[in-house]
Amino acid sequence: MSERIPFRKDTFAETPEGLVLLANRCRSCGQVFFPKAVFCLSCLGEDMEEVKLSQRGKLYSYTVGHMPSMHFQPPYAIGYVDLPEGVKVFAPLQLSENAPLEVGMEMEVFLDKLWDQEEQEVVGYRFRPAR
Repeated sequence: MSERIPFRKDTFAETPEGLVLLANRCRSCGQVFFPKAVFCLSCLGEDMEEVKLSQRGKLYSYTVGHMPSMHFQPPYAIGYVDLPEGVKVFAPLQLSENAPLEVGMEMEVFLDKLWDQEEQEVVGYRFRPAR
């Protein structure tokens, strides 16, 4: 079995409730950042706290790729999901004939294998239509 590695460290965590995305919030002005910011890009404050983002959001926009990319074979979808905390998360989306993607639909985050890299399985977050 190959080793599983995250595609980007400190962006998500597996919990008993499922996958959660890890962001941070400025304690001075309340602005939320995903991925995490070193300091607040709104007020330049440096007092940041980690927050867990909601597991569900609404599909803001998406596109379907029909040309191969470095890690994904067509067709594949990528898009932005608007979360209640006020951030838009750019992520791969799950395509399904049973649940075609529609702007405004409810989406949920889940952990998925994104690609293989040598002897490692690269995993990360992906969104799919909510069940």
